[in-house]
This record gives sequence, C-alpha cells and structure tokens, in this order.
Amino acid sequence: MTVVIAKLNTANGEARQTVINALAKVQEFSKPNEPGVLRHATLVSRDPSDDKSLYVIEEYADQAAFDGHMAAKATTDLISNFEANPSLFAKPTEISMSDISSSFVRPECARAADPFVGYASIDYKEGTRDEALEGWKGVTSATQNNEPDTLSYAIVKDKGNSVSVHTFEVYASERYFKEVHATSEAVANNRAKYGDSVRTAFNLRLLKLVGGFLHRDEKAGPNL
Repeated sequence: MTVVIAKLNTANGEARQTVINALAKVQEFSKPNEPGVLRHATLVSRDPSDDKSLYVIEEYADQAAFDGHMAAKATTDLISNFEANPSLFAKPTEISMSDISSSFVRPECARAADPFVGYASIDYKEGTRDEALEGWKGVTSATQNNEPDTLSYAIVKDKGNSVSVHTFEVYASERYFKEVHATSEAVANNRAKYGDSVRTAFNLRLLKLVGGFLHRDEKAGPNL
C-alpha cells in the first residue's frame, strides 16, 4: 500500500482555509467514488501559533488506485486551481511517498469525533533503518493488542529517502496518547534500543483533523 504525506505551507490563515475548502471537494468525491482510496485526511497543527501549516495524509490500496485518483477530474481541477493561485502558498509543498511497514486500524477510527493525531518524521543512521523498522513492528503489535483507544497506528518507510521513517498515529484523546501510549513498555523498550543511538532526527507534530476521512467505515483489516 502506498502512503502519501504532504505538508502544504500556506501564506496565512485565510489562505489555509481556502486550501482546506478546496481539498474538501476532492474528498467529497473520493469517499463515495474511489474505494481504493483508503484514507484522505486534512489536518492542522494543534499549536495555535501555527495557522499556516497544513498536512494531507493519503493512503491507497495499490498503484492503480493512486493512478486513478490522480487522473480523476476532482484531483486535476484541484491541481489546476493551486497552480493558478500561487499566492495561496508561502513555499513549495513538501511531499513524501512511502510504503507501509506495519500498521493496524480499528473501525472506531472512522467515527471518532475529535481524534488526537500524531505524525512523526524520523531519520536513522545509514544502514540502520531496516533494523529499526523491526523494532517498530513490535511496538505496532503491542499497541494493537493492548491499547483499545489507539485507533490507528502506521509505520511507513519513505521511498525517496533511505534513512527516513514516518509514523502516523490516531488516538481517542490527547490524554490517552500521553498517559497510556507514550508511557507504554513497548514504546520505552523501542526507544532504548532504537532511540538516540541510531536516530539522527526526530520531529513530532500533534495534529487535528479538519477534513476528509481517516478510515472508511467498514470492517477493519490488518492494514490501514
């Protein structure tokens, strides 16, 4: 499965809302018409001082689903709109394409009223990413088995950067993230083994869902 993560750097708060509204039109088309689009979510930072950043997280069942989405009129119209209005953006959009390494999702993810979302970008020392991903698989499994209010958890490996890993996590609440998941034995053990000794960069953003969908309201499978 392919995961696309985009950070859009808008010019100001008004421009950001305009972009959110434009993305909503694509998402309103995608959910009923593109079953291979498993996730298409728009998120903003929970930091009130950041009124410009915007994140779009997309997941596709396969390459054909991605290609079909990119060719859909709703998507091409969106791209044309953004190209015709460059003043909406302060700098170019940052995009990463990734493959899922380990993940799960619960049906409740589709229905959460105000999910608490974490998105982290992690760089590892050259040659250590594969071993670190094995450690993350253990965290994913333990989280799935022991944390019912962790609604979705995905570890993905960046296809364009051989040292980068991204995590995308959805919790029922901020309290659950901070008091249950972040303090779990699995997280502590993974940090001890694959933390500062092999990481060269770690950047965590705490996000709020403002548009689109985090999961289709269907029976959850082993993947997102």
